[in-house]
Amino acid sequence: MGKLFLNALRGAIAALVCVIAAGASAQSATPPAGLQWQWMHEFNFNTNNFPDTGTLEEKSLLAKIWEKEINSTISTTNGSLMLSTALMGSVEYNGTKVILTMFDSANSDCIQPGNGRSMHDMYGTCALRLIRFLPDGKSNVQDLPTQFCMLDVDSPNNPRSKNHNEYAFDQRTGIVYLRVIQYGKVVLACNRALRIFKVQ
Repeated sequence: MGKLFLNALRGAIAALVCVIAAGASAQSATPPAGLQWQWMHEFNFNTNNFPDTGTLEEKSLLAKIWEKEINSTISTTNGSLMLSTALMGSVEYNGTKVILTMFDSANSDCIQPGNGRSMHDMYGTCALRLIRFLPDGKSNVQDLPTQFCMLDVDSPNNPRSKNHNEYAFDQRTGIVYLRVIQYGKVVLACNRALRIFKVQ
C-alpha cells in the first residue's frame, strides 16, 4: 500500500466526493438515528509525551500521507521538528477504502481556537484530506477546505473521553458524518456530512 500511495501523491489531485454540508449548518448535516459512531484515532509526531490511540500501521500510513507537513514543522530556535498531530478514520464500501484525516501543527493552515480565561471552545478548524484506495490498486487524494472541526485535547480537566472527533458511515446513502464531542456533548456547529460513495 505504501508504494501505491506514494505514486498517488505524485499524481494529480482528483475529485472524490460531493460535499453535501460544507458549511457550519448543523441542520443540513443532521445524521440519521441508529448510526455506529467511532472515534477518530489520534497520532502525535516528533514527541513521546502524548500517546497515540491507533496502531503502528496506521501511524506509518499517516507519516506518508502528511510527510511534507510533518517535515515542515521546523523550530526557528533549534532547527528540530516540532509537535504535530493527525486524526484518522476509515470507511469501506464494495472493496474501496477511504481514509479521512486531519492534521495540525504550530504552522499549519488550521484556524486555531481562542485562548484566555473566557475561552470555551477548544477545537480548531482544519482541512480534511481524503485518500481513496480502489480495488484495482490505484489511489487518489483530495484536500477539502479548512472548515472541519478538529479537537485533540487530553488532560485531567478535559479528558479525551469527553473531548474528541467521531465519524459514522451510512452504507445506505454512501454518506459519512463527522462530529465533535466537547465537554461530553455534541457540538452542533461542527456537524459535517460528505457523500463519498455513489450508492445504487
